[in-house]
Amino acid sequence: MDADLAPYLDETVPSLQKGAERLVNCDCVKKNIGTVANESRALLADLMVDQPFFLLLCAFVSGLLLGRSLFSEKKPS
Repeated sequence: MDADLAPYLDETVPSLQKGAERLVNCDCVKKNIGTVANESRALLADLMVDQPFFLLLCAFVSGLLLGRSLFSEKKPS
């Protein structure tokens, strides 16, 4: 069958079977895991810095809403 298709094959196109001896490229996986770990560490550090400001803002807004609902002039029907 390969002999029948040989005239139609392009020599510049590499074979798909080269490098297919294993299912996953370990070097690529190690690089991706390292990248994910570094990005997660950066995200966690950013959240640790911003979290107190976010909590203060949430407490302030919820206090405003609670105070507005408690001291509103509307009478329940």
